Amino acid sequence: MRHDHGTKTFQPTLCFVGILAVLLIILGTGNVSADIPVNTTPETKGIMSVSSVTAQGTVTASDSLSWQQSSDAVDAPPLLAAGYPAVGGRFHGEWFGAEPGDIVLVPPDIIADGIAANSAGEVQYSAGYSENTMAVQGATGYAKTTTVDTAGEIADRNNIAADKIVSFIAVNEQGRMTSSEDILVDGAGASAMAAGTILCPFGTTSGIPFIPPFCNVVVTGSSVDVSLASVSTSASERFVAVTADVPVVQAYSISVKGVSSAEGSADAIGSASAFMTAHLQDGRMLNITPPDGTTGDTLIFRPVRSEDITYAQSVSARGVIKAFSQAYAWQSGIRRV
Repeated sequence: MRHDHGTKTFQPTLCFVGILAVLLIILGTGNVSADIPVNTTPETKGIMSVSSVTAQGTVTASDSLSWQQSSDAVDAPPLLAAGYPAVGGRFHGEWFGAEPGDIVLVPPDIIADGIAANSAGEVQYSAGYSENTMAVQGATGYAKTTTVDTAGEIADRNNIAADKIVSFIAVNEQGRMTSSEDILVDGAGASAMAAGTILCPFGTTSGIPFIPPFCNVVVTGSSVDVSLASVSTSASERFVAVTADVPVVQAYSISVKGVSSAEGSADAIGSASAFMTAHLQDGRMLNITPPDGTTGDTLIFRPVRSEDITYAQSVSARGVIKAFSQAYAWQSGIRRV
């Protein structure tokens, strides 16, 4: 995955310390939307990779993950909304001036007559992770652990986690080590039924029976190009969970510093950068039921976009680097932890 983003460049020999934690939070209460995780498939998968390399010469490492998961069918747009379509659905005609996309909530006796809701509401996620490291003409130490778990997780566990530590000392002027990494979570959900999906009894407050639609994309990552450095990174995210009120999360951090050896210690030399980009869109469910009672016990709702956030941040350092540290965290949910 390649991403173009702006940077702030520091001139050589400048010592830079960048420490920043960014938390973007979308809290949904009542009919205000937030990400809800996708449910797990009946059969779950687990992947673990553990690498450890100590070498002088050339070292290459790559790690790539692409993951799509839906509560219905992958890659089958449009997403299925909860309830009944107010226009063009199994009901004949149009419900009291409703428009395409509006949703009807009918009393249980109509359901008992054999009319079934089209969906409980579909949620679909795309996730990705990528890392590429190449060290040439130098002494390299590389250690990394990557885990992938498709099971529904609780609030302190992740579906994707990758942690690495790399040290590099060039043996001549041509020796370089480059490493780039990023992690993505891209989630979209149509209006979903709240009943039976939220563990916390205080997860919603307004009595609206729906979790509104959302569409959120977050990417974080880093890159380094050094002749001398020790680099550590950590990337993780969760979007498959046991209940709808477990928040969707992503976290990323990088630390670059010098190297200590038997001959002494030296500051890092080269360049380092990190970035976050996010586009966050969330909705509400408007109750457009006519107040004159003409619909009886039937309610009509209209999903609308009610929040749109774009965020981008990047930082970089070049030259002699005493310390470079950057951390990002994103969390979105009906209930944050």
